[in-house]
Amino acid sequence: MTNRRNFPKHIFLEDKKEIWALCTSSLSAMAISARMKKSFPQYTLCLCNRETFIRMGGKV
Repeated sequence: MTNRRNFPKHIFLEDKKEIWALCTSSLSAMAISARMKKSFPQYTLCLCNRETFIRMGGKV
């Protein structure tokens, strides 16, 4: 579920300043939120389930 830098699978929407991240559990939601806010403070984090992630164009 993560890449080399331990970020979850995600989609950047530059025009809206949003990051959509695939989230599979409440524990991972807390970790994803903390990590993304630290690394990308100017972006809004949106957590989504598998179906939404695929619909937005993400690859699982």
